[in-house]
Amino acid sequence: MGKVLKCIIIDDEEGAHLVLRYYIKDLKKLQLEASFYNPVEAMDYMYRNPVDLIFLDINMPGMTGLQMLKALNNPPLVILTTAYTEYALESYEYRVVDYLVKPFDTARFMAAMDNVFNRFRSIAGLSEVKDSAQVPEVASLILKVDGDIIKVLLRDIVHVQSWGNYVKVFTDEGHYLSAITTSEIEQKLDKKLFIRIHKSHIVSLNRIRKISGGQLELGNGTILPIGNTYKRELLEAFQL
Repeated sequence: MGKVLKCIIIDDEEGAHLVLRYYIKDLKKLQLEASFYNPVEAMDYMYRNPVDLIFLDINMPGMTGLQMLKALNNPPLVILTTAYTEYALESYEYRVVDYLVKPFDTARFMAAMDNVFNRFRSIAGLSEVKDSAQVPEVASLILKVDGDIIKVLLRDIVHVQSWGNYVKVFTDEGHYLSAITTSEIEQKLDKKLFIRIHKSHIVSLNRIRKISGGQLELGNGTILPIGNTYKRELLEAFQL
């Protein structure tokens, strides 16, 4: 990854700033642009300057770190730095790459940064798909349906649902019932474009409109459940 990531620190404790600056200074791919002791000043800075990554404390006077994330429509990537563990699950509803519990050592900090750099590599790999918002015409799935062999374009697939010993493949025009398992069809789908959200459901990432609690809503209004096993991976993929 050639890009040097621009980061900021938001924490109300001076000691936390000192620790993070010490770790950041040794990374050539990470540039500390500014440090703030409250979220309001940091938000004002981000409205005027590009930021790739935030090191963000949770418990701060006036506005908490999670309240700040709720207020931002399109936040940068975030590493939460906190002395408390109880916010870990809630944090993954936002664009959180990692959750560092104070005090953390060099190894734990570097593991978090490895997650950040991997995320940016993933974003670069998906950028063409995101920009075009469509799948090439040649990308397709072959299904056996009532004795016929049918080619379904991946760009037309909205979601896939387990149906006993079959699967239902839902498209813009209707659905196909095919004698194949959910796991088998998952192997045939492009993992950059489709994601499993439940033991019985696979969805197109481009068709997700909203994620709310334990459910997601597709662009056509369909509501599907999210399995606990798949929630973290879904949230990370959806926010790329």
